[in-house]
Amino acid sequence: MKKISVLLCVILLLTACFASAEGGSVVEISGAFRLDGILPEGYSFSEASRNETTLDGRIASDNPAAPVLQVYIAFNDNESYAKAKGLKDLSEEELALVKLSFSGEGSVSFESFETASGDSLLVIRDADGEFLDFYTVCFGYEIELTLFPAEGRALAEAEISRCLELMKSLDIVPAR
Repeated sequence: MKKISVLLCVILLLTACFASAEGGSVVEISGAFRLDGILPEGYSFSEASRNETTLDGRIASDNPAAPVLQVYIAFNDNESYAKAKGLKDLSEEELALVKLSFSGEGSVSFESFETASGDSLLVIRDADGEFLDFYTVCFGYEIELTLFPAEGRALAEAEISRCLELMKSLDIVPAR
């Protein structure tokens, strides 16, 4: 019950945090962690859906031809996920299972990416340019950020580079 009430508090805070994200904080998860980063000019967050255990939202531009960054945060009650401060804390077997779950999405490649603050992200690249995915964990939460191109387009290298810059600025800060 405590986890559900924390998540509900998280969801209530998300809208306010993303609304002011252009200047700094991207999202704050009350009682668990905070995602800090700098959104590109013209981008803002909107919440798509929520329930007791998940949040689904998107960071989008005013320009309909620009890509969209889907934000998905879900609580995972797996004991090892609850103890993990970050992706580096998962076992090799758990990381292999994460990769396997993404492998079903087509021809993908994997690499590790470290933010400027030292947070490790798994980067999943689609060979056809249909998406670019960033995945990590933080104290029981799975965090997935997926860059999708505008409808009818593939991701351009410039769009991927811009998203990588956003990810470089990302800082996952545990709540104290």
